Amino acid sequence: MMTFLCEFQSWYWNCDFDDAELQAAFDATDAVTTPDEFQRAFLVLLRSKDTVARGTALDYFDRAAATSRFGEANPFEPHREEVLATAREMLRRPPRPGDDIAFEGADHASALLALKNDAGPEDAEVVLTVLRRRPDGALLYNALGTAGTALANSEPPDPRLVALIGEMAFDHSLDIDDRREALRALRGATGAEATALLVRATGEDDYRFQQEAAQALSIGQRFYGHRALLEDLDASWPYDERSFAASEVREALGPGPHSTYWQGVDPKSSGLLQAHREMRAPTSRRAHRQAFRTMLYSGLVPMVAIALDHFCDNEGLTRFDLDVQALRPNVLALARHLLTLSPSAARAGRETSAGASHASALDVLALLAGPEDVVLLTAVLRRRDAEALVRERAIRAARECLDRWKEPDARVIAALEELVFDPSAAVDDRALAVIALFDVPGPQVTAVLLRAAHSDVLPVQVEGALGLTYDHLIDQHRDFVRGLVASWPDGDDEPDRAWLVRHALRD
Repeated sequence: MMTFLCEFQSWYWNCDFDDAELQAAFDATDAVTTPDEFQRAFLVLLRSKDTVARGTALDYFDRAAATSRFGEANPFEPHREEVLATAREMLRRPPRPGDDIAFEGADHASALLALKNDAGPEDAEVVLTVLRRRPDGALLYNALGTAGTALANSEPPDPRLVALIGEMAFDHSLDIDDRREALRALRGATGAEATALLVRATGEDDYRFQQEAAQALSIGQRFYGHRALLEDLDASWPYDERSFAASEVREALGPGPHSTYWQGVDPKSSGLLQAHREMRAPTSRRAHRQAFRTMLYSGLVPMVAIALDHFCDNEGLTRFDLDVQALRPNVLALARHLLTLSPSAARAGRETSAGASHASALDVLALLAGPEDVVLLTAVLRRRDAEALVRERAIRAARECLDRWKEPDARVIAALEELVFDPSAAVDDRALAVIALFDVPGPQVTAVLLRAAHSDVLPVQVEGALGLTYDHLIDQHRDFVRGLVASWPDGDDEPDRAWLVRHALRD
């Protein structure tokens, strides 16, 4: 992160300040070696009254935010609200005139970049003001990107913003790339007006323009009402004119996952076979929901479990944002019931592992279980003859529940502790049980992490040490963890995930 930021100057500004403090802060961005030093220089620029300095600070924030996608923390994240307030204040002012420092409106371009991931309904007015001036270049690109976020985060979206962006999308005097960008800004906008514009766009001559519109229609609940149109469009596009958006449309039209744990197990009856096909490639919202119910209430363990898999999979039942709230109670009830039955056997010659029925049910518990399910969950955790798949899913369910529940349950923690220190259990399961306790507050968990860090089983020790590096524990245990790290082999013999502990100590 520091290397990327030190090499960066700004997106739009030629910085040369008369103010000695600002110049020193800007010069420091090229020479600092720690996030704290960079943060101090950043705040001098951000908090100044100089438009160029503030615009430069906003550019640095955007650069750091983009770089953080590769896994490193944005050093300016603690100041996000101040950054957003500065960006909004800059957008309320007239655009800065162009000169040898930056083009006209560069301050608005920097402000829009800083807002692009956080814009909401409160930002529609300033984005409208920018777009009404019909900007071009980076200012247009940033305004449309921020408009898209604001529309996606608004319910309902601002009709004036939808209408203006639609007007731009169909303005044939504009460059086709700018028109496509305008259309892309409507992708996340809900409502009949935005949908009508997208449908209209599929009738334009430009294939890529059609494909942008079609991709937007293939996302979320719009898909159900426009499947036939999307099928016709997909069939009409020449191979050498297909864009990424076209591939997304084809993927949406294609079948979703068979299941998570039941590959190769297909329904025997024609009715269930049709229901399964409908679940994977729905033709309507109603048909999708009915197909799920048919599988869920079939009374056949594999079919019920496949339905549970679809409920839990982001690419399954909610692939097109189907509302599943009313289904949750019965889904949880059937998952509980499956866990009271014997686990399913492996299917000979198939890809389905032993215990798949319990794995499907445990994934539901990970999403929906409450404290009233503790006995059921801990019983699975304590089964020493549990299938490998079942043990792994039970540990992950326990982790999700501890993270989700308002108060961590001592019985779940105790069951995980027993597993961590069970010498007959697989080492991977023991290490995973330690991970399930990461960032769970309370002295009971801290005691387990300390005990794990003293284990003579190195993978368990490493995970115990890593658990002690979380914010609420690191200050108290830093010296102890540092001593453990010093005792570990390095180079090719370094334990897996030891680098995470080293990294945490550096931070």
